[in-house]
Amino acid sequence: MTYNAQMEIADEIKQRWENYRKANNDWPLARENEIKTIFEWLNPGEGETILEVGTGSGALTFPIAEQVKNGQVLTIDVRQDNLDNVTEKNKNRLPIEVRLVPADNMLGDMESDKFDAVTNIATIHHFDNRRMGTGEKGRKKAFQDFYRILKPGGRLVVADVVDGGISQKYFDAVDNPTHCFPEGHPHDFLSAGRLRELLAEAGFKNIKVETKLVPWKFGSPQEAENFVHTLHNAKCSPEESFDLASKMLGFSQKDDHYELGWEMFFASATK
Repeated sequence: MTYNAQMEIADEIKQRWENYRKANNDWPLARENEIKTIFEWLNPGEGETILEVGTGSGALTFPIAEQVKNGQVLTIDVRQDNLDNVTEKNKNRLPIEVRLVPADNMLGDMESDKFDAVTNIATIHHFDNRRMGTGEKGRKKAFQDFYRILKPGGRLVVADVVDGGISQKYFDAVDNPTHCFPEGHPHDFLSAGRLRELLAEAGFKNIKVETKLVPWKFGSPQEAENFVHTLHNAKCSPEESFDLASKMLGFSQKDDHYELGWEMFFASATK
Protein backbone atom coordinates (compact mmCIF):
# COMPACT_ATOMS: atom_id res chain seq x y z
CA MET A 1 0.00 0.00 0.00
CA THR A 2 1.35 3.42 -0.94
CA TYR A 3 1.92 6.18 1.59
CA ASN A 4 -0.90 8.25 0.08
CA ALA A 5 -3.30 5.32 0.33
CA GLN A 6 -2.34 4.77 3.97
CA MET A 7 -2.94 8.46 4.74
CA GLU A 8 -6.31 8.34 3.01
CA ILE A 9 -7.42 5.37 5.10
CA ALA A 10 -6.18 7.07 8.27
CA ASP A 11 -8.23 10.17 7.42
CA GLU A 12 -11.30 8.04 6.73
CA ILE A 13 -10.97 6.22 10.05
CA LYS A 14 -10.49 9.57 11.83
CA GLN A 15 -13.75 10.79 10.29
CA ARG A 16 -15.45 7.58 11.38
CA TRP A 17 -14.48 8.22 15.00
CA GLU A 18 -15.45 11.88 14.80
CA ASN A 19 -18.93 10.85 13.74
CA TYR A 20 -19.09 8.16 16.41
CA ARG A 21 -18.40 10.77 19.08
CA LYS A 22 -20.79 13.21 17.44
CA ALA A 23 -23.64 10.70 17.53
CA ASN A 24 -23.07 9.94 21.22
CA ASN A 25 -22.58 13.59 22.15
CA ASP A 26 -25.50 14.99 20.12
CA TRP A 27 -27.99 12.32 21.26
CA PRO A 28 -26.80 11.48 24.81
CA LEU A 29 -30.04 9.73 25.79
CA ALA A 30 -29.82 7.21 22.94
CA ARG A 31 -27.66 4.78 24.93
CA GLU A 32 -29.02 5.70 28.35
CA ASN A 33 -30.34 2.18 29.04
CA GLU A 34 -27.06 0.38 28.45
CA ILE A 35 -24.96 2.98 30.30
CA LYS A 36 -27.33 2.94 33.27
CA THR A 37 -27.34 -0.86 33.41
CA ILE A 38 -23.56 -1.36 33.34
CA PHE A 39 -23.17 1.45 35.89
CA GLU A 40 -25.54 -0.37 38.24
CA TRP A 41 -23.62 -3.61 37.77
CA LEU A 42 -20.30 -1.84 38.41
CA ASN A 43 -21.60 0.16 41.40
CA PRO A 44 -18.45 2.29 41.75
CA GLY A 45 -17.42 3.02 45.31
CA GLU A 46 -16.02 6.25 46.69
CA GLY A 47 -12.24 6.18 46.68
CA GLU A 48 -11.92 3.30 44.24
CA THR A 49 -9.36 3.10 41.45
CA ILE A 50 -11.13 1.96 38.29
CA LEU A 51 -9.79 1.20 34.83
CA GLU A 52 -12.02 1.82 31.82
CA VAL A 53 -10.79 -0.01 28.73
CA GLY A 54 -11.97 1.84 25.63
CA THR A 55 -12.87 5.47 26.26
CA GLY A 56 -15.01 5.97 23.17
CA SER A 57 -17.12 9.08 23.63
CA GLY A 58 -16.70 9.11 27.42
CA ALA A 59 -20.34 8.20 28.05
CA LEU A 60 -19.36 5.80 30.85
CA THR A 61 -16.22 7.63 31.98
CA PHE A 62 -17.95 10.61 33.56
CA PRO A 63 -20.61 8.80 35.63
CA ILE A 64 -17.89 6.59 37.12
CA ALA A 65 -15.64 9.57 37.92
CA GLU A 66 -18.51 11.40 39.62
CA GLN A 67 -19.14 8.37 41.82
CA VAL A 68 -15.57 7.57 42.92
CA LYS A 69 -15.06 11.22 44.01
CA ASN A 70 -11.63 11.15 45.70
CA GLY A 71 -10.71 7.95 43.85
CA GLN A 72 -9.39 7.70 40.29
CA VAL A 73 -10.61 6.65 36.86
CA LEU A 74 -7.96 5.70 34.34
CA THR A 75 -9.50 5.52 30.88
CA ILE A 76 -7.43 4.10 28.04
CA ASP A 77 -7.98 4.12 24.31
CA VAL A 78 -6.08 3.48 21.10
CA ARG A 79 -7.18 6.85 19.69
CA GLN A 80 -5.84 10.16 20.96
CA ASP A 81 -8.89 12.03 19.63
CA ASN A 82 -11.19 10.01 21.91
CA LEU A 83 -9.00 10.88 24.89
CA ASP A 84 -8.79 14.55 23.88
CA ASN A 85 -12.59 14.66 23.71
CA VAL A 86 -12.87 13.47 27.33
CA THR A 87 -10.17 15.88 28.53
CA GLU A 88 -11.92 18.79 26.82
CA LYS A 89 -15.30 17.87 28.35
CA ASN A 90 -13.89 17.44 31.87
CA LYS A 91 -14.72 20.99 32.90
CA ASN A 92 -15.36 20.03 36.53
CA ARG A 93 -11.92 18.45 36.85
CA LEU A 94 -13.25 15.07 37.87
CA PRO A 95 -10.58 12.47 38.83
CA ILE A 96 -10.02 11.23 35.29
CA GLU A 97 -6.64 10.23 33.88
CA VAL A 98 -6.39 9.47 30.16
CA ARG A 99 -3.76 7.28 28.53
CA LEU A 100 -3.06 6.38 24.91
CA VAL A 101 -2.21 2.69 24.47
CA PRO A 102 -1.11 0.59 21.47
CA ALA A 103 -3.85 -1.37 19.74
CA ASP A 104 -1.82 -4.59 19.76
CA ASN A 105 -0.98 -4.49 23.49
CA MET A 106 -3.44 -2.26 25.32
CA LEU A 107 -2.79 -3.68 28.79
CA GLY A 108 0.71 -5.11 28.52
CA ASP A 109 2.40 -2.37 30.55
CA MET A 110 -0.30 -2.10 33.24
CA GLU A 111 0.81 -2.74 36.81
CA SER A 112 -0.44 -5.99 38.36
CA ASP A 113 -2.84 -6.00 41.35
CA LYS A 114 -3.59 -2.30 40.89
CA PHE A 115 -7.31 -1.74 40.25
CA ASP A 116 -10.41 -2.21 42.36
CA ALA A 117 -12.43 -2.71 39.17
CA VAL A 118 -11.97 -2.98 35.41
CA THR A 119 -14.86 -2.15 33.13
CA ASN A 120 -15.78 -1.52 29.52
CA ILE A 121 -18.85 -1.29 27.35
CA ALA A 122 -19.05 -2.48 23.73
CA THR A 123 -15.27 -2.95 23.65
CA ILE A 124 -14.56 -6.67 24.09
CA HIS A 125 -15.27 -7.51 20.44
CA HIS A 126 -12.64 -5.01 19.28
CA PHE A 127 -9.84 -7.18 20.64
CA ASP A 128 -10.24 -9.50 17.62
CA ASN A 129 -10.72 -8.93 13.90
CA ARG A 130 -12.23 -11.67 11.76
CA ARG A 131 -10.67 -10.35 8.53
CA MET A 132 -7.27 -10.73 10.16
CA GLY A 133 -8.20 -14.20 11.39
CA THR A 134 -7.38 -13.55 15.05
CA GLY A 135 -10.23 -15.75 16.31
CA GLU A 136 -10.45 -15.39 20.09
CA LYS A 137 -6.74 -14.78 20.64
CA GLY A 138 -7.09 -11.09 21.48
CA ARG A 139 -10.03 -11.59 23.81
CA LYS A 140 -8.36 -14.44 25.67
CA LYS A 141 -5.31 -12.26 26.32
CA ALA A 142 -7.52 -9.34 27.36
CA PHE A 143 -9.29 -11.43 30.00
CA GLN A 144 -5.95 -12.69 31.27
CA ASP A 145 -4.68 -9.12 31.51
CA PHE A 146 -7.87 -7.95 33.24
CA TYR A 147 -7.32 -10.64 35.86
CA ARG A 148 -3.66 -9.76 36.34
CA ILE A 149 -4.17 -6.03 36.88
CA LEU A 150 -7.07 -6.37 39.32
CA LYS A 151 -6.41 -6.37 43.05
CA PRO A 152 -7.27 -9.63 44.84
CA GLY A 153 -11.04 -9.52 45.24
CA GLY A 154 -11.31 -6.90 42.49
CA ARG A 155 -14.14 -7.10 40.02
CA LEU A 156 -14.53 -7.13 36.26
CA VAL A 157 -17.74 -5.68 34.85
CA VAL A 158 -18.22 -5.67 31.07
CA ALA A 159 -21.03 -5.38 28.56
CA ASP A 160 -21.06 -6.15 24.86
CA VAL A 161 -23.16 -7.47 22.03
CA VAL A 162 -24.01 -11.15 22.45
CA ASP A 163 -23.58 -13.69 19.67
CA GLY A 164 -26.88 -14.81 18.18
CA GLY A 165 -28.84 -11.76 19.32
CA ILE A 166 -30.51 -9.03 17.29
CA SER A 167 -27.61 -6.62 17.77
CA GLN A 168 -25.11 -9.14 16.41
CA LYS A 169 -27.25 -9.77 13.36
CA TYR A 170 -27.55 -6.03 12.81
CA PHE A 171 -23.76 -5.58 12.98
CA ASP A 172 -23.32 -8.34 10.41
CA ALA A 173 -25.79 -6.51 8.16
CA VAL A 174 -23.75 -3.28 8.32
CA ASP A 175 -20.39 -5.01 7.81
CA ASN A 176 -19.73 -3.17 4.58
CA PRO A 177 -18.39 0.30 3.66
CA THR A 178 -21.81 1.48 2.47
CA HIS A 179 -23.50 1.15 5.85
CA CYS A 180 -20.36 1.48 8.03
CA PHE A 181 -17.55 3.43 6.38
CA PRO A 182 -14.70 2.80 5.75
CA GLU A 183 -14.07 -0.72 7.06
CA GLY A 184 -17.47 -2.15 7.88
CA HIS A 185 -17.57 -3.92 11.24
CA PRO A 186 -15.24 -6.94 10.99
CA HIS A 187 -15.74 -8.29 14.51
CA ASP A 188 -17.28 -11.41 15.98
CA PHE A 189 -19.08 -11.63 19.31
CA LEU A 190 -19.09 -14.07 22.20
CA SER A 191 -22.04 -16.15 23.32
CA ALA A 192 -22.91 -16.00 27.00
CA GLY A 193 -21.68 -19.56 27.44
CA ARG A 194 -18.36 -18.95 25.72
CA LEU A 195 -17.85 -15.77 27.73
CA ARG A 196 -18.25 -17.74 30.97
CA GLU A 197 -15.69 -20.29 29.76
CA LEU A 198 -13.10 -17.66 28.85
CA LEU A 199 -13.54 -15.83 32.15
CA ALA A 200 -13.12 -19.08 34.07
CA GLU A 201 -10.02 -19.99 32.04
CA ALA A 202 -8.51 -16.61 32.97
CA GLY A 203 -9.03 -17.42 36.66
CA PHE A 204 -12.17 -15.44 37.47
CA LYS A 205 -14.70 -16.57 40.06
CA ASN A 206 -18.29 -15.63 40.89
CA ILE A 207 -19.09 -15.26 37.19
CA LYS A 208 -22.49 -13.83 36.36
CA VAL A 209 -23.73 -13.24 32.81
CA GLU A 210 -27.14 -11.93 31.78
CA THR A 211 -28.47 -10.95 28.36
CA LYS A 212 -30.70 -7.89 28.50
CA LEU A 213 -32.71 -5.70 26.17
CA VAL A 214 -31.43 -2.15 26.53
CA PRO A 215 -33.15 -0.30 23.66
CA TRP A 216 -31.77 2.93 22.26
CA LYS A 217 -34.06 5.88 23.08
CA PHE A 218 -35.03 8.84 20.90
CA GLY A 219 -37.40 11.77 20.95
CA SER A 220 -38.48 11.23 17.34
CA PRO A 221 -37.94 8.94 14.33
CA GLN A 222 -35.77 11.69 12.82
CA GLU A 223 -33.42 11.55 15.81
CA ALA A 224 -33.11 7.79 15.45
CA GLU A 225 -32.39 8.11 11.74
CA ASN A 226 -29.69 10.74 12.29
CA PHE A 227 -28.11 8.82 15.17
CA VAL A 228 -27.73 5.55 13.28
CA HIS A 229 -26.44 7.19 10.12
CA THR A 230 -23.92 9.33 12.02
CA LEU A 231 -22.81 6.56 14.40
CA HIS A 232 -21.68 4.32 11.55
CA ASN A 233 -20.37 7.11 9.30
CA ALA A 234 -22.58 5.58 6.62
CA LYS A 235 -22.23 6.48 2.95
CA CYS A 236 -25.77 5.49 2.04
CA SER A 237 -28.64 7.89 2.72
CA PRO A 238 -29.88 8.43 6.30
CA GLU A 239 -33.17 6.88 5.20
CA GLU A 240 -31.42 3.71 4.03
CA SER A 241 -29.46 3.46 7.29
CA PHE A 242 -32.61 3.79 9.33
CA ASP A 243 -34.60 1.36 7.19
CA LEU A 244 -31.99 -1.33 7.77
CA ALA A 245 -31.78 -0.63 11.51
CA SER A 246 -35.57 -0.66 11.86
CA LYS A 247 -35.82 -3.95 9.98
CA MET A 248 -33.10 -5.68 11.99
CA LEU A 249 -33.71 -4.19 15.44
CA GLY A 250 -37.36 -3.17 15.49
CA PHE A 251 -38.57 0.39 16.02
CA SER A 252 -41.56 1.41 18.10
CA GLN A 253 -43.06 4.23 20.11
CA LYS A 254 -43.02 3.85 23.90
CA ASP A 255 -45.00 6.45 25.85
CA ASP A 256 -43.12 9.72 25.34
CA HIS A 257 -40.22 8.37 23.26
CA TYR A 258 -39.22 5.96 20.50
CA GLU A 259 -37.02 2.88 20.78
CA LEU A 260 -34.68 0.92 18.55
CA GLY A 261 -34.23 -2.58 19.91
CA TRP A 262 -30.77 -3.27 21.35
CA GLU A 263 -29.48 -6.34 23.13
CA MET A 264 -26.28 -6.90 25.12
CA PHE A 265 -24.78 -9.22 27.66
CA PHE A 266 -23.77 -7.83 31.05
CA ALA A 267 -21.15 -9.77 32.95
CA SER A 268 -19.39 -9.54 36.29
CA ALA A 269 -16.65 -11.64 37.87
CA THR A 270 -14.13 -11.36 40.68
CA LYS A 271 -10.45 -12.13 41.09
